[in-house]
Amino acid sequence: MSLASILLVDHDVTARALIAQELRELGHDVSESDDAGGALKAMAESRPDLMVLDWVLPDLAGIELLSDVKHNDELKHVRVVITSAHREPEDVVTALDLGADDFLGKPFSSRELVARVGACLRRPATLHNSGRLEAGGISVDKIGHRVLVDNKLVSLAPREYRLLLFLVCNQDRAFSRRQLLVHVWNRDSAVGVRTVDVHIRRLRSVLEPFGYDRYLQTVRGSGYRFSLETG
Repeated sequence: MSLASILLVDHDVTARALIAQELRELGHDVSESDDAGGALKAMAESRPDLMVLDWVLPDLAGIELLSDVKHNDELKHVRVVITSAHREPEDVVTALDLGADDFLGKPFSSRELVARVGACLRRPATLHNSGRLEAGGISVDKIGHRVLVDNKLVSLAPREYRLLLFLVCNQDRAFSRRQLLVHVWNRDSAVGVRTVDVHIRRLRSVLEPFGYDRYLQTVRGSGYRFSLETG
């Protein structure tokens, strides 16, 4: 199970390979195309959640492909991050006016890429669009940022709430501590991987009185997962 499906469109083979590797390591399902024609074919076959689209393509300008996508009723929901070696303010404005969700100037760091992609996928959440998630007696209110366990409100710090929300949204998938840092802490340089352990222990202590701490499972050699299957 992948976090999101991402279409990467860039004629630069080296740059595309590096970006694809970074996104795949985070658990995303990444497909690739080196031109607009291939991108349109890929979107027709399997509509992605997000397209990372370079401005310069061999057959059609990326900005033109963006316009085509946003005027297509079947594709306009696809989120688009435009990448470009040019950082002129008018280019950014043009991309955003045509419907791009973000603009990323080249060169960019992997940390910035991950943060921008994550932000796009969270506006609103791509995988879970309802305002409330239910899982084995645990109810996560995404609008009110509250958690109820067996209909009782529990107190969570903001980061604990985000960690629980992320794991519940992606049930049965194991995540390494590094992946959780990226998705929940946005790779805050001041935070170490063991911070994840501390927050997991805190969440377990909150769920333990209800008998639900067993849903937060340690996966040996990998990290953690949320699963209702405990056998």
